[in-house]
Amino acid sequence: MTCPWDTQITEFSTWLKAAGRTPRTIETRVRWLRTLIETTDSTPATITHQEIASWLANPNWKPNSRRNALASARRFFHYLEITGYRKEDPTTLLLPIRVPRAKTRPMPTSIITQALENSPSTEQQLMLLLGAFAGLRRTEIASLHTSNYAQGWLTITGKGGNTRQIPVHPQLAPFLDLKSKGYYFPGRFTGHRSNDNIAKKISHLLGANYTPHSLRHWFATTVYSETQDIRAVQELLGHADITTTQLYIGIEETSLKTAVKTLPNLLTAPAQK
Repeated sequence: MTCPWDTQITEFSTWLKAAGRTPRTIETRVRWLRTLIETTDSTPATITHQEIASWLANPNWKPNSRRNALASARRFFHYLEITGYRKEDPTTLLLPIRVPRAKTRPMPTSIITQALENSPSTEQQLMLLLGAFAGLRRTEIASLHTSNYAQGWLTITGKGGNTRQIPVHPQLAPFLDLKSKGYYFPGRFTGHRSNDNIAKKISHLLGANYTPHSLRHWFATTVYSETQDIRAVQELLGHADITTTQLYIGIEETSLKTAVKTLPNLLTAPAQK
C-alpha cells in the first residue's frame, strides 16, 4: 500500500517543479518533510498544528533550522489546502520563528593574504580568490567551468536558479586564463570536485575557524565599505532580498567610532568632578 505521505509529497514535488523551482529547492523541501514524518503516526490529512509544533521544538535545532523547516511545512500544507486535500492549513496557527540577529565578524584581510602565501598550489590560490574577489559560494566554486568565464565576466547560476554576472577582478583574471576548457576543479574521474572537498581545503588554508563563507562575507563587507552601494553588493552576491545582504556586511569598530564622532558638540565645558 502506498503511504499517503509519499503520494502527497510526490505530487507536491511535481507542483514545485512545474513552478520552476530548482531541484535543490525541491530536495530541501522534501528532506524537511521526511523528518516531520518520522515524528508522527498521523497522515497529511490528520496531522495537527500541535504535532508540527512539537517537531519544530527539536532542542537540537538552531533557530535557522527551525525557520527553514517551518518554511517547507508551510509550503506543503498550503499546497494541500489549495488542492482540496485538507480544509485548512495547520501551519497558519504557528508563530513565525524568531532568529536572533547574528553579529557579523569581518575576517581580517591579513588572514586572506597569509592563506594565499601559504597555498601549496595555484589551484588552491584560485579557490581563495574566487571567494574573496568574486564572493562565490563553495558550491559555485566547486562547479565553476570555463564556460562561466568570458570577456572579463563570470556568469554564475546560484540559489533558486538565479543567474548573476560578476566583473572579474584584475588579480583573479590571470588565474582563470590558465585553463582553456573544462571545470576549474575537475573530479578524480569525471565532473567536478565536491562542495565539501573545496570547503575543507579553503578552511584549512584560512584556519582560525574561518570558512569559504567567511570569504563571501569579507567580499561583501569590503565592497560595501569602499562603495557604500548596498544594491551593488546585493547583485554581486545574488541575493533576492536585500535584508539578507545586510546580514553579510560587517561593521568595523573604527566605522562605529567615526560615526559617533560626527555628532556635534552639545556642551560648552567639560564635565566637572
